Amino acid sequence: MDSNTRAELDHYITTLYAQEDETLRWIQDEANRHELPAISLKPFEGRLMQLLAAMINAKKIVEIGTLAGYSGVWLARALPHDGKLYTLEKSARHAQIARRSFQRAGVADKVEVLEGDARESLRRLSAHAPFDLVFIDADKGSYPDYLAWAVEHLRPGGMVAAHNAFRSGSILKPQSADDHAMLAFNQAIADHPQLDGMILAVGDGMAVGVKKG
Repeated sequence: MDSNTRAELDHYITTLYAQEDETLRWIQDEANRHELPAISLKPFEGRLMQLLAAMINAKKIVEIGTLAGYSGVWLARALPHDGKLYTLEKSARHAQIARRSFQRAGVADKVEVLEGDARESLRRLSAHAPFDLVFIDADKGSYPDYLAWAVEHLRPGGMVAAHNAFRSGSILKPQSADDHAMLAFNQAIADHPQLDGMILAVGDGMAVGVKKG
């Protein structure tokens, strides 16, 4: 499939299933206005995460990598009224922007933004386990470590999901440290005795693993 056809299909999927509302467009505009990295999920990837959360009846979600809160809003909208999203962000500036996004989306009561080093935040979150879903979309070099934490703290039937499983095709010919980390992550899900895994070929690839009972 050539790149033009893929772009047209992505547009088709977005139009059919994942049209952004005013709030989601506002979040993206805020991210651009504050010159945040243009690395957030595509709308159809956000819709995919929302559906995955709903399919497993997620009530407690951990998101590693908040940025402007775009993906967090998709996830929070999948939660029941008493659900909780814990989203981890290293940058205090990004966390401040994300909090405004959650307020704007009307989901702030379901979301707790944890600032600082992700590993330290995960250590603190361990007391709230088990979780239903862990979504990883941050420091690629730490993906294998985040996977280990997720498997330990998910409930049976819970899911770990990770963005950029394809690395824009770089996993086929890995060069950078992040490419190799993603390749190791995908292999770790495939080989893990406690997970049933797969890469969903949507966008830049979503690696998922479901914890066995």
